[in-house]
Amino acid sequence: MNRREALQRVAMLVGGSVIGANLFLEGCTRPASKDVATLFEKENTDFLGDLAEAILPKTSTPGAKEAGVGEFIPVMIRDCYDEIDQKAFLEGLAGVDDRAKKAFGKKFQELSKEERLQFVNNYDKEAREYQKNKKEEEPNNFFHLFKQLTLTGFFTSEVGMTQALRFVKIPGKFDGAFPYKKGDKAFAS
Repeated sequence: MNRREALQRVAMLVGGSVIGANLFLEGCTRPASKDVATLFEKENTDFLGDLAEAILPKTSTPGAKEAGVGEFIPVMIRDCYDEIDQKAFLEGLAGVDDRAKKAFGKKFQELSKEERLQFVNNYDKEAREYQKNKKEEEPNNFFHLFKQLTLTGFFTSEVGMTQALRFVKIPGKFDGAFPYKKGDKAFAS
């Protein structure tokens, strides 16, 4: 099983909890901080796309950048996250290049594909540990938020639904005994 398949299966298993129950309960009605507007600048959407591509790289299917995840994330941060998580996201994003320089001696976008993979794997381990030990009033970890948005953005995009998953435009009746063959893609609809 490759990394993309594992992430697809986790996303499908976790379902709606990937982006948090509060998002569904409260809707996308939160006001954005003024600093969030900078995320919509081309330079930042490209950076977000490159970072997302390190999580879901192009393989036999398009990657996160091609799915438009870099443009999706600012909208979600602006419209759906509270100020505490917006601030945590912006601070974490601002520190990505510093972390890359500390670990590899160069900025994130200058890293090789292998170095980017190692970078996001290390960041993911730290994020999981932080989330496990955080108190309720503390903000979420930047990378935790970023990874959730990357998965959501990719698997809800046209590219993710039609090329990474099996897409049936008009699904038929439910068949609980539908035959499954090893390697089949999950259904998107």
